[in-house]
Amino acid sequence: MEIQNFKHHILKAFVLFFSCMLFYSNANGQANIDWYKFRDKKTNLLGYKNAQGQVKIQAKFGGLTDALVFRNIIAVDDEKTEKSYYLLKNGDKIGLDSLYIWDNSFDHENENKIRFRDKKTDKVGFFNTDGKIIIPALYNDAQPFHNGLALVIHDAKRKCSNGSPYNEDAPCENWYWDGVSALIDSNNRVVANNININQTENIDWFSARITNSIPDTTLYTSFETPSGEFYSFLNYKKEFKTWFYKNYLRSLNYQILAAKCYKELTVEGHFKNKVRLYYSKAFFLDQYRILLLEKMKDIKANTVKTIIFGEDINQYIYKGKKFPAFYTVDGEPDKQKHPLFNVVSTYYKKNKQLDHQDQFFFIRTNGGYELIGIALGIGEL
Repeated sequence: MEIQNFKHHILKAFVLFFSCMLFYSNANGQANIDWYKFRDKKTNLLGYKNAQGQVKIQAKFGGLTDALVFRNIIAVDDEKTEKSYYLLKNGDKIGLDSLYIWDNSFDHENENKIRFRDKKTDKVGFFNTDGKIIIPALYNDAQPFHNGLALVIHDAKRKCSNGSPYNEDAPCENWYWDGVSALIDSNNRVVANNININQTENIDWFSARITNSIPDTTLYTSFETPSGEFYSFLNYKKEFKTWFYKNYLRSLNYQILAAKCYKELTVEGHFKNKVRLYYSKAFFLDQYRILLLEKMKDIKANTVKTIIFGEDINQYIYKGKKFPAFYTVDGEPDKQKHPLFNVVSTYYKKNKQLDHQDQFFFIRTNGGYELIGIALGIGEL
């Protein structure tokens, strides 16, 4: 009897433990399940469904509400109450009228944080996924976190694009923050201060490493820490230019051209009734390989003026199921992992007047840089 009772108790304990673990797993699983935006065809308002199509929030949002995915916290415009706020999945509303807005868009959750702007102080901070202030509103402006680091501006004043002071009574249309730029970590510690904000362009934040000395500047950008060490990052533009001139052009032939073309490409030119056409890689090479090799030969020989620009991938051109890898879950260009560079060649007439420009768009894929599109200045090819 004692052995039977012992076995009975062990069985009950196991069942209780398994039930608790199952409940814990389901509870956490429910909290981490994403919801997805949908639009009501009659009202044109937005709501959110789960992956099974079950409506979790009725369509009632408009305005700047644009989050494709509701992970933990989103910014919304409530059409009925005419209020803007951050919304949690449990229905809690926080940060009323303190939303971070830039370029007519709300912020999106990134690395379990979302920006807010304190309407009283006009300073920016971060909420966590529970709607708690994880970084106080101390900064004039801030960029989203990437790899645990965020670029912030402090001790700044607004200035108009022409350099004149910003006047709130007669505000200029284009303005910027003139102040001190710094890097902070997730604990709001300044890891680099007084940095040149222009040097943060085209940086791969996920390549961060701390070194005792400045690494190779041909590929890396570095910022000194308060302790005298250096935060170093791969600079995508430096990387692309090195690859383009020293690898791609130096030994370019048909095989390399084919290997470094994306599976789908766009061509802009003078077509009948269309600005651009979409081609498969095979058809594109069949039609344009000879021309493209000649164009690249001009660049290599330095017979045309060539400038390289870093750009966001154009969502209106590279859209649909053919290019999904280059966007975040929120539908934004994933320039942190897939930067795009535009190689612009300018041709001049004998009288030195502009003749035309050709553009060649390369994007960083998991297999390296690949040609994704071209824009030809003149002629129907």
